[in-house]
Amino acid sequence: MLILRAASSLTSLLIFTTIFAAVRVAVAIRHIYLPPDAERLWSFYAQVFIACGVYLDRKGRGLSLPFEFEAFVFFGWPLFLPYYLYKSRGARRGLAMTFATFFVLFFVPATAQVIVRVM
Repeated sequence: MLILRAASSLTSLLIFTTIFAAVRVAVAIRHIYLPPDAERLWSFYAQVFIACGVYLDRKGRGLSLPFEFEAFVFFGWPLFLPYYLYKSRGARRGLAMTFATFFVLFFVPATAQVIVRVM
């Protein structure tokens, strides 16, 4: 049951990223730039969704990690998320998920905005 909750947390992150990408595209169509606070807010929510997903996934898998590992993930997710994915899923699958996470979170919204600006 907890693995389903973890999947729903990561699905929420994917939906949130899609909405943010759509907002970036809409703003780019009007030739307006997002304020820096919007980027920081998106980053904060992404960190929350990732930490919640790790917490629920860890509990569902019964994986034993250091106390308050999710706090480490929240504050330093580019370092600790790949470690968690490696520990929970192995080298091959963990690295693939790490690449997919970075791709979706960073490249999709920015690429969509650049494509619209170029057009």
